[in-house]
Amino acid sequence: MVFQADIITSRQNPFVVFAASLAEKKHRDKAQLFMAEGEKLTQEALKAHLPIEYILISESRKSRAEELIAPYADHPTFSNTRVLCLKDGVFEKISTEKSPQGVISLIKHLDFFKSCYIIDVEFFQNSKERMLLLAGIRDPGNLGAVIRSAVALGVETILLTEDTVDLYNPKTIRSAMGSLFHIRTLRVGDTVSLIRALQHAGRRVFAAELRDGAIPLSAVGISPFDVAVIGNEGHGIDEKISRACDASVYLPISEKAESLNAAVAAAIFMWEQRFDPNE
Repeated sequence: MVFQADIITSRQNPFVVFAASLAEKKHRDKAQLFMAEGEKLTQEALKAHLPIEYILISESRKSRAEELIAPYADHPTFSNTRVLCLKDGVFEKISTEKSPQGVISLIKHLDFFKSCYIIDVEFFQNSKERMLLLAGIRDPGNLGAVIRSAVALGVETILLTEDTVDLYNPKTIRSAMGSLFHIRTLRVGDTVSLIRALQHAGRRVFAAELRDGAIPLSAVGISPFDVAVIGNEGHGIDEKISRACDASVYLPISEKAESLNAAVAAAIFMWEQRFDPNE
């Protein structure tokens, strides 16, 4: 790691302005960088040997932050990682947290997060990974929570429709609690073609929704190889996507509740898929 001796003291410093701009998607996309805030996320990024470009430290938390990163300072992965110290008020301009912990990592976009506009059918035929499809999830906190549950429950690939919220949104990164660094994602432009490719590979695809003709989850014998589709928090699953699925399935709940949060529903589906009922 390269430790800069001088403390950055101006909120108008060009680098500070640049780093603060990464809170917005257009600037993250242009720079191909995202922010991971806090001690836990920085430590998880270091453990995973992610491509960290900068580690930003607030002056008042300098000793604690340096102690956190010290075990990784000489690792070849981080030979070009620059460590910068900022006055607390300057650091706060960059942070998106209400109570900053004094450390932010700026990380290159990850090569296991990909976008796909032409569906590779062969990929799905050869893959035995557990997958989950998220369709139009707009709340970054929900997306992060789903990813955290997915990693905990053994899902290896998350499939995202084009209109799902940005993976690199700071709230998504924070909510995923480091799990985002341990799962592959594929953002697709044509969801119907994706579903057909999954079905051609022998997977069943189930839309998680309560609509006419929907059947209880317990009735389909869902297996780890099947794919559940979790839809938008407010509007559910687009009808074209729903029609392309093998069936619509629902989770029976109390009549006192209208629906489940998308992240909770996803976690229940993934839990049910942990064991193959046919084995």
